[in-house]
Amino acid sequence: MIRTILAQFSAVAAVVLTVLLAGDLDELLATPWKVVLVAVAVVAAISLAVWEVVAAVRSRPIAYKGKKRNERIRKYMANLTKLDGQCVVSSNDLSWVSGEAYEMLMKKAAERSLVLVMPRANQMSRQLVRAGAEARYYGDETFRLRSRFTVVNSSRADAWVAVGYGRKGAHMIREFHSSDDPTLNMAKDLIELARRLAEKGSR
Repeated sequence: MIRTILAQFSAVAAVVLTVLLAGDLDELLATPWKVVLVAVAVVAAISLAVWEVVAAVRSRPIAYKGKKRNERIRKYMANLTKLDGQCVVSSNDLSWVSGEAYEMLMKKAAERSLVLVMPRANQMSRQLVRAGAEARYYGDETFRLRSRFTVVNSSRADAWVAVGYGRKGAHMIREFHSSDDPTLNMAKDLIELARRLAEKGSR
């Protein structure tokens, strides 16, 4: 992240220095078209640098740790489920669901916009199913997906996925917003696989 910021600011500095050292500054800015050319070069360099820095910031995972870790995760998930469109939640047991996150999931379920991907049913998933959610139970006592993720707008072109995982005592969440990202495609494949396994298990 720091390397990206330094690289982009170095690029901007290089463009500015090139302009300043290209020759006599008065001559360089003597005519309107030269002024425009210099301004466009500098603005383009700055815009590209800002774009790269923003992209780097968005691609960084969010780290949750400390005493308020679980509370912050619930807040994040509640905000995630507030978004319009279908929400597919892959979870082992929905143990994080309480408070505002519970209220938002119940609201999604009532709107028929919530799909649960879980190894097996539990009390929380049954409540959500009774409220209108769809559940895809794919596993048993011995098998569960290692992946924990939430796909927003899974059936639309603007679908994106938030993936949760553990690292050095912290819970990390990374968002993937590109429809071409293989992470989103893998999440969709797991959702479809869970649907097929659930259908086989119900026969």
